[in-house]
Amino acid sequence: MRKLQQGVLVLAAGALLTLASTQGALADSGSGTLPVGGNICVGPFFSNGTSIELDGQVTNNVIANPKWTISQSPDNTTYTVVFKDHAFAVTADIRRTDHPTLFPGYFLSCLKNDQTVSVDFTISIGPGQF
Repeated sequence: MRKLQQGVLVLAAGALLTLASTQGALADSGSGTLPVGGNICVGPFFSNGTSIELDGQVTNNVIANPKWTISQSPDNTTYTVVFKDHAFAVTADIRRTDHPTLFPGYFLSCLKNDQTVSVDFTISIGPGQF
């Protein structure tokens, strides 16, 4: 029975390693307070997988819809914005099936506070749901 448990453990570790290598680097995230005019980015996140996802939210009790973006670079040097939205909260997936030329690639998620009040926030970029 002990050999069976060790074999299952080795298979599970191999599956995790395979998943990590297909998605690239681990997800990146941040949180804090962004003053008016402030900008913060998380990443870069490398993906050769099927999708990447931006999750972000304003977490304090203000009425604000700051600008969320996803930018992509094939070589981690020059980035192009591939998604942007003004929202209180956002979940955005970039799927390989819809945008095959973006994969493999590096991705950054950014938050720009172009509102009139400071915002508390959370932001992350990582493997997508698809």
